[in-house]
Amino acid sequence: MERLNGVDFFELFKAGTNSVLQKRKLLNDINVFPVPDGDTGNNLVYTMQTITSESKAENSFQATIDSISESALIGARGNSGVIFAQFINGLRAGSSGKEEIDVIDFSRMACESVDYVKNALSNPVEGTMITVIRDWAYFLDSMKDKVSSFIDLLEQAHKEATKSLERTKDLLKVLKKNKVVDSGAMGFVLFLEGMNKFLHHEKVDIEVPEELALEDEHVFDEELTYRYCTEGLVMFDPSFDQMALREKLHPYGDSIVIAKGKDMFRLHIHTDQQGEVFQMLKKEGTIKSQKVDDMFLDVAFKNTHSKIAIVTDSIADISPELMLQYHIYQIPATVMIEGIAYMDKRTMSNDILFDQIDQGVEYPTTATPEVKYVKELVEKLLTKYEELVIVTVASKLSGTYSMINQVVKPHVEAGVDISVIDSFNNSASEGLLVYHAAQMIKDGKAKKDVVAYLEEAKKKTKILVCLETFKYAMMGGRVPKMVGKIGMAIGLRPIMSLAPDGGGTAFGFAFSQKAITKKILKYVKNDMEKQGISSYAIVHCQNEKLAKEYETLFSKELGFAPEYITEISSTVAIHSGKGSVAIGYIKK
Repeated sequence: MERLNGVDFFELFKAGTNSVLQKRKLLNDINVFPVPDGDTGNNLVYTMQTITSESKAENSFQATIDSISESALIGARGNSGVIFAQFINGLRAGSSGKEEIDVIDFSRMACESVDYVKNALSNPVEGTMITVIRDWAYFLDSMKDKVSSFIDLLEQAHKEATKSLERTKDLLKVLKKNKVVDSGAMGFVLFLEGMNKFLHHEKVDIEVPEELALEDEHVFDEELTYRYCTEGLVMFDPSFDQMALREKLHPYGDSIVIAKGKDMFRLHIHTDQQGEVFQMLKKEGTIKSQKVDDMFLDVAFKNTHSKIAIVTDSIADISPELMLQYHIYQIPATVMIEGIAYMDKRTMSNDILFDQIDQGVEYPTTATPEVKYVKELVEKLLTKYEELVIVTVASKLSGTYSMINQVVKPHVEAGVDISVIDSFNNSASEGLLVYHAAQMIKDGKAKKDVVAYLEEAKKKTKILVCLETFKYAMMGGRVPKMVGKIGMAIGLRPIMSLAPDGGGTAFGFAFSQKAITKKILKYVKNDMEKQGISSYAIVHCQNEKLAKEYETLFSKELGFAPEYITEISSTVAIHSGKGSVAIGYIKK
């Protein structure tokens, strides 16, 4: 093995990937940096498997590394996955159009990749994957004139990388405290070991050093500065400046990595302003994909002891604080604006939505969540939970219920206990159902009792929506254009609601905000007198003032406060519009 062509390198890459795959769970277990969200193994495996499944192996080394580097950017996931993708793109940048490479070529490419990775990081931290990549690459460089065989070169370099990995425990305080090596760095060393096993025609079955196979609870007391791990893949414009973008992003978060390929880049950032970040990325080129993970919820997921997971879609309006408190997993619906698919409540907020509308963009549309996202979430949850309860927006309003049923069908047929509930509701009323189901799960109720509650309570749930104008309901397709135009012309304001089967319906009209509120109060008081109301919530679209007035009014009339007040999803806002306020409640 004195020279490698593209096919040779691809086979080595697959062997390295299989090695990491076998230790995926261990990498998750020892993941404590940069955040202890327990997903480094998942992220590296996803990144590497995307590369092996999407890349094309050719005899030409250059053609193969080009294909691998592009797939790396497409599949890169998480901090470790994006760093690994940048490492691969560093190899590509230094490949110089070679049809085959020798050990001298490879050593030079590896050294160039070190700078490539450093340039991608806003704050390179010693004791992580970058440390091991650098020590491995520089050792290759020191050996390139002493050996001619890839077998000898990679075997000795792997030993050096293993020593570097062990040193990570002393370079980062959090690793030393938890008595572990860096998870991403270990993933890289496992990748190298798989390559070596392949060269020696050995089975890729990595033995993990005993001191790393930890069963004890790790110490996760580091505070997370930001809540959302955010990633975007962008086909960049010719004027793209990697360093300039990194500087612009500094005020928005940390853990910034920009992995740049030939014509695409992938951004990784921890932030609480993910919507604003994507508005910035839109100016750099064409956004190809978006990904946002709730790291607070991921940490809770890692440490959960519950058997049942509660899942809903982003149309269910619940406050973010309660989502976290009760470990409620939410599937983002899709908001389409000028051909870009945004993630509802993740990369699209109502401030951004109406700013775009006011700028005169073609009116936004909505779509069901991405099937791929749902599949991955379900598979992830089933690694921790035995049973799933999934509550969806009314099937009369969206195809989400049908789509999720198709996704979980293979799991159900395999005997997994999953229930998908058509809530017959949306927004505040759907959110209330999910909130109370989550309370039951936290209180230790059995899944059959939770499902029985949902099936009964959804028939007693109502939502009344006060719209400021027919304009948005008409543009969003919820009200016929003729009705909307007439209503707007005479200044009529509608009250919208849902029929018993979940279909949208007009519930009443008035000519002023005061009259609308009076009518809604009358409807609610009537239900209170006839059946009683056990719970209610108030939601709004950029109208916190009116929502607070509703809180005061209904607290006085019903004798108790709402469960929560929160902003509605952008998916709902497209149809209800700016200024809308709603009360959702469950009758006794």
